[in-house]
Amino acid sequence: MQEQGEWWAALSPQVRDRIDEQLRRRRMIQAIVLLRSEGGLDPSPGLYEAQNMLRERSVWLAEQGLVDLEEPPVGVPQLIEMVNAISEPVVAVEALWDGDTQGWFVKLVAIVQRPGRHHHRLDERPLALFRRGSDLRLFNGEVPPWPEAVEAAEKGQAVARSLGVPFHFASPDTPDDGLPRWWDSQSA
Repeated sequence: MQEQGEWWAALSPQVRDRIDEQLRRRRMIQAIVLLRSEGGLDPSPGLYEAQNMLRERSVWLAEQGLVDLEEPPVGVPQLIEMVNAISEPVVAVEALWDGDTQGWFVKLVAIVQRPGRHHHRLDERPLALFRRGSDLRLFNGEVPPWPEAVEAAEKGQAVARSLGVPFHFASPDTPDDGLPRWWDSQSA
């Protein structure tokens, strides 16, 4: 087995096993917390350094076939089933960008009639999350187009059509999490 470097060898076997378990399950944040809190490295790696270290380990695990397969993509029939199970009236379907330490992703949500955290009379119910890789794609020239945006738009439009409600995606071509939401266009 090719070790990832001195830092990996410096970890106790128990911590390495626990980190690998998190990485096999695609839980990068939990693996970072373990490395930083229980790794015993001196100095303790910073957040970005820990992320880079564990990304390298995660790639190695994936090359060995040891990383859990991603869940299969959700289909339009499943999404329609999910939205039909929502008890509140669904008034729109929306796709919107969000991001985390792994990069950009697109959330697909049903907008429902009930007071919510971000709007006085409308709220969102999650339907699906679409992610097709990390932000390294930006540096490698692989995006645009963003395949997760294309998939979310196609599936979101199909769900909205089946309900007879509007579909909204403020920025299908460029990740941006600061754009107006569908409910911002609705009168008070």
